[in-house]
Amino acid sequence: MTTSDDVKRFLMAISDPAGSQFLRSGKKRAVPFVTISRQAGAGGHTLAETLLKVMEREAETGLFRGWQICDQQLCEKLCQDAHLTVSMQSLLSEEYRSQIEQFIFGLFGTQTDQYLVIKKLFETIRAMAVLGKVIIVGRGGSQVTKGLDQGVHVRLAAPEPIRVRRMQKLLGQGEEAARQTVHKQDRDRARLVKTYFHADIDDPLLYDVTWNTGAASFEAIAEAIVSVIKHRAKEASSAV
Repeated sequence: MTTSDDVKRFLMAISDPAGSQFLRSGKKRAVPFVTISRQAGAGGHTLAETLLKVMEREAETGLFRGWQICDQQLCEKLCQDAHLTVSMQSLLSEEYRSQIEQFIFGLFGTQTDQYLVIKKLFETIRAMAVLGKVIIVGRGGSQVTKGLDQGVHVRLAAPEPIRVRRMQKLLGQGEEAARQTVHKQDRDRARLVKTYFHADIDDPLLYDVTWNTGAASFEAIAEAIVSVIKHRAKEASSAV
């Protein structure tokens, strides 16, 4: 299945009232989503894929049906495909489109080409979070979605030797090259959060929870996230 097919399937699931329980509190729509921030080699994509599998076991309830991973490939596809962008925007109310524009406008005081690309990326991520049922891997997700209800914000860490070994396996690099890759990716991710959000990526208060993937299994972490989503959905429903 292509990335385009994944996006279309996601948009169809979100737009189906029977398969996407939109929770309402007053006039605000609150649909669950997850953001995953991670140290390089801590296993962000592995957790996202594991989380989808755990959610599939819960798919008899609309709350866990039709989720999608939002990573670099998906974001690029949405940013480049005007038809998919229009389809996604059509699911957002005028109120939410306005909120997204106001939030993103507040981040950018300049309009260089680089800023315009990042601006479009952040707009896409926040729009997907508003629609809900998306697992956002990296891209400053916890800060891009700041202020949205029902988000579960996760930070993954692991001892450096474990992260280096994972990077060696993933990229086929030697130990020293993998270590340099880990350090560079950590610096790049920290710089993005610092530059656009004036925040420290390692600040624990940016996240709901931090897990050490060198000690906890991805299955256990995914099951814990599903439990949090269930609990928050129950609280939101009872508050209506």
